[in-house]
This record gives sequence, C-alpha cells and structure tokens, in this order.
Amino acid sequence: MMVWLRNVLGSAACAALLISGTGCAAFSDEEEGDESADREDALRICPDGATVEGIDVSYYQETVDWDAVKQAGREFAFLRVSDGTKHPDSRFDQNWAGAKAAGVIRGAYQFFRPAQSAEVQADMMIEAIGQLGPGDLPAVIDVETADGQSSATIVKKIRTWVQMVEAGTGRRPIIYAASGFWNTLTGTSEFAGYPLWVANYGATCPSMPKTWSGWQFWQYGDTGKVAGVKGNVDVNVFNGTLQQLEALADMNKDYSPMEVAWFRNADGVYDVSSLAAADVVRVDYFVGGYQIGGAERADGDTFADTYVFNFEKAQRLFEARGFDAGDNQVGRGIGLIDSVPGLAVFIRQTGEAIYEIGLERPPAEVAAIEVTADGVLLTDSESETSHSARLAVKSSFNQLGLRKFEISTFNADGSKRGTLYRDFSLE
Repeated sequence: MMVWLRNVLGSAACAALLISGTGCAAFSDEEEGDESADREDALRICPDGATVEGIDVSYYQETVDWDAVKQAGREFAFLRVSDGTKHPDSRFDQNWAGAKAAGVIRGAYQFFRPAQSAEVQADMMIEAIGQLGPGDLPAVIDVETADGQSSATIVKKIRTWVQMVEAGTGRRPIIYAASGFWNTLTGTSEFAGYPLWVANYGATCPSMPKTWSGWQFWQYGDTGKVAGVKGNVDVNVFNGTLQQLEALADMNKDYSPMEVAWFRNADGVYDVSSLAAADVVRVDYFVGGYQIGGAERADGDTFADTYVFNFEKAQRLFEARGFDAGDNQVGRGIGLIDSVPGLAVFIRQTGEAIYEIGLERPPAEVAAIEVTADGVLLTDSESETSHSARLAVKSSFNQLGLRKFEISTFNADGSKRGTLYRDFSLE
C-alpha cells in the first residue's frame, strides 16, 4: 500500500511528494459527510493501482437481477445475513444463490449488535454460509454501533465472533469499520491482522480506522445506480486486480470430489465415512462448520470415525475435507444431515455433481419415495426408476447451486403419504 499523505501535510509537503513521484491527494471539507467522520490527522490510503467494482445489498434492494449486475461490470457483492439476532435478512438466501449463479463473487456480512449474544450472531452467520468454497469471500462483521455497550465489552464480543466464524467457515473474517465509530473504541490492536472493509463516502481516498494502515475493500458511497438493482445501492471497490480478488475468493482451488456417508446407530452414535482420491491421506469431518472428527488413510480407506451429537437439529451442513501428505486440502465432499433420532432426510455427495437424496429411519409403512428438484422429477440411477423402493434417489446434476427438493413418501398400495422439503446448495 502507498501512504499518500496525512491531512496535516501542507501544500509545500504535497509539492515535495509530487516532485518525488510518490503522489499526493488533496482533501477538502466536501469529502466528509458520512458516518466515518475523519480526525484532522487521519491516515488516508489510496488504492495501490487497479481496482474492481462491487456492491453490497440487503432486503432493502428487493429482488436483484444478478445477471444484469454482472453485465454491468460489478464483479463482487456482499449480502446481508442479518441485523443482529432478531432480524434475519429475508432476501439473503435468494441473493446468495443468485449471485453465485450469475458468476458474481459473493460474500456475506452481518450488522453486529454488541448488546446481543455474539455467539448467537456468529452461529447465524455460520448456519447461513457454512464452510466457504470457491467463489466465496470471507464473512464480514459490520461494526458500527455501540448499542450502549462499553468499549471493553464490544471488543470482547468482536473477538468471540471472529474466532467462531473463522473456525466455522474456514476463512479469517473481514471487519467492516469506519474511523468515526471505530476510533472511539480502545484495545482494538488485536484485530490489525484481519482484512479491512473501510467505509468513507465522498473521499478521494478513504480515512483509516486507527487499527489499520491498509484496506482490501472500500465502501465509497450509498447512492450508486447499478443495472439490476432498484433504487440506490451501496458501492464498493476491491483494492487489487480481478485475479487478486479471485484468489481471495479461493477460486483457483479445484478440490477433487469425495463421497460422504453416515449412519445413526440405535444408541445415537453416528458412524461417518468417506471415499477419496489416492492423494488424500487425512479426512476431517465438519457439521455446521464445527469439526466433529477425522481419520487417516492408515486407519482404513473409508476414513471411518464416530460421533455423538450434543443436541438434535435438522438440516445441518455436513462436510468432509481431504488433505494430502503436505497438509494441503485437495478434496471435499458435502451433504445435508438431520441429527435427529426419528425420521430424517439426507442429501449426500457421492461424486462430481452426483448426489443421493433419501430417508433415514422412516416408518415401516413407507414403501417408496419420489424426489423432485425445482419441480423436476428425478430418476434414481441405482434402480433406474423415479419411484424408488430403496427410499433413496441418486442423480447426476447439470445445474448446481441452490436447489429446492421435495421428497414424497408412498404406501405399499401406491397412495401418497406426505412430502418433506429441503433446500440445499449443490457444489
């Protein structure tokens, strides 16, 4: 990063910088006017060179045409998960899936409420995005209100959130901050190693919150006009090239697909396993972003392990990560698990773009199931029929991303019993 100047530099100092070729930006009172009010001596950092344009949205923007956003040259977008614990964003799932489908590099942010539980807010973020994959930016904590809490309390809760979300998503989170509020906090130096998304409207170069001397994203306005978005929208830039942005979003990693499986025993103990390519020597297992176990190939080629869940919960992201001898992640398999004692739905990856959807522990009266994805009836590749008596349907998918599944159950006489619903993002 290039430090251009502090506001306290006079015109002579600016002239010296210009003669040296370092560069200088002029600032005026007209550059102020957002929530990130600057101190007179605030450090301002200009972009290093190339930048990439993006936006951030919430339910306020209503339905976003993500294809139009992409065509308008906006390469990335941050999408709101919630405002604290009490206001989940009603458009998040739609935006999360829509951005990915359109090829927009996506990230998720949460407006942080220090007066509310940091643990619950972190869990909401982890549940919303799970383990991040290629094309996903690190999660963001939006810190811009005290909520009546002391500086010490705010810092402690930020620490809890970032530690939990890093463990739960697999990436170090980004902190969104503006100098006007952030500079009222004390003891924030521990966050200097976290990427910064700085807010500063109407400035030539953004004013740095006191913890940082550089930024990765800059929110430079809230009245942007972008094709595909109704009304005004927040506008941002990434400090770097598109290739660097793609690297931050892990888009250059191509994990080999892994087959995952689990089985719940009568005593509640789950047996978990996976099959992986020959270069995988270790597999770690995660549910909802938290590691539940792992195994090495030396223990057996199925990487078998066991786990007992502490609480019952449906629709949890299951993930297996495979590592080579150099401890590099080279494989990945995902699924949806219902960690409940009774009837459960499962969705398991069994190969590249191949998934199996079925029932665990159904009532004895269930004789068959049928599965649709976004209303399209699937054919089970094992039995070569859509009416599966083995209570599972395995299918290869041409369209990945968020899919809506309906699992219909049938009696032996062919009469329909009921329907179960699950949404799951295929990768």
